[in-house]
Amino acid sequence: MKVTPARRLRAGLAIPAAFALVAFVTFIGLGTWQIQRKAWKEGLIETLEQRLSAAPTDLPPRERWATLDPTDDEFRHVRFPAALLSGSEALVYAGGSALRSDVSGPGYWVLAPVRLVAGELLWSTGASSRRGDKMR
Repeated sequence: MKVTPARRLRAGLAIPAAFALVAFVTFIGLGTWQIQRKAWKEGLIETLEQRLSAAPTDLPPRERWATLDPTDDEFRHVRFPAALLSGSEALVYAGGSALRSDVSGPGYWVLAPVRLVAGELLWSTGASSRRGDKMR
């Protein structure tokens, strides 16, 4: 069987053509995923904006915490009476936040335990730009 130049050319193009087809299908899949991801992110941003701009609600009783639904309750502001347990603060270094104008540069989140009527909870009491500063 004699191999012609045309047959050799077709055989030489098979591997690059298969690679190009796989790459094309992969890029179409990635593009579709990015469009779906963009829609999900836009929905998340809209949910965040709505819930963070809403007035705080009362903290649900501890008995309801296990039944809270993230779809409805995530990112909600809550209010509750509590007593700060001073002397046990923890400083967590952070590079700042693009979402908050009051914490735009590097500094520390100040975390401290608080005592609720129903028990204790770890609470972020604010941010500080340096290790010894007062909380804001």
